[in-house]
Amino acid sequence: MSDRTFGGGLWASWAGFITLLLVWQIISVTKLINPAIFPGPAGVVEAAVRDVPLNRLLQHIGISLFRVATGFSIGAAAGIMIGIASGWYYRLGSILRTPIELIRPIPPLAWIPIAIIWLGLGEPSKVLIIFLGAFFPVVTNTYKGMVNIDPNVIRAAQILGLKGRQLLLRVAVPASLPDIATGMRIGWSYSFGCMVAAELIAAKSGLGYLIMNARQTGQVAVIVYGVILIGVINLVTDFLIQEVVIKRKLRWQYSAAS
Repeated sequence: MSDRTFGGGLWASWAGFITLLLVWQIISVTKLINPAIFPGPAGVVEAAVRDVPLNRLLQHIGISLFRVATGFSIGAAAGIMIGIASGWYYRLGSILRTPIELIRPIPPLAWIPIAIIWLGLGEPSKVLIIFLGAFFPVVTNTYKGMVNIDPNVIRAAQILGLKGRQLLLRVAVPASLPDIATGMRIGWSYSFGCMVAAELIAAKSGLGYLIMNARQTGQVAVIVYGVILIGVINLVTDFLIQEVVIKRKLRWQYSAAS
């Protein structure tokens, strides 16, 4: 497991982000694109400071993060449990894989009308959409990790006397952790996209609502600011997941590969 597996360090990501800002500012200064349609970084920051008070912005960020964390936590937990069970118990897996593969290709956004009809315009419908965005990447990668465990590892553990639940929890699950970690990172990013979509359609708060409200009032700079802010938050939280959670839990594999 190399640094490339985790997408490089945070500094490299920020270097790319700063380069993007410089190119963006050059395009704005040279007026290659009409600033009224796509304002430059300076104009975006100025409009954001003027039109979006800090306390209001922090409130939108907190609400969106709470929604993502709630839907992702439920979706990831369900995906890990079902993925482990279906990958370890063959008969259960043969039963569950068909409905999962049937529903998995359906975009979570397609469920928004049904979620609103079933659960209304409140928080449960948004959490459901985020749940769907997190669940399928996690369950798919967890199942993949379980079925691709080296048979020699299982045989060696059985020779040492491990069987049943001990074999599952002490050997199979740890061996599948890299795939589970990959599914969690993908699920987290998908959760962010689903959160924005859900808030764009039916919300009175959150970053998606901030963008939609700015569109209705013609505040292009605020729209761009909201989009960039979502990207930055996703970048930082993804880094925290990989550095603080994944690398610490898989430090034994990471150190061996390095």
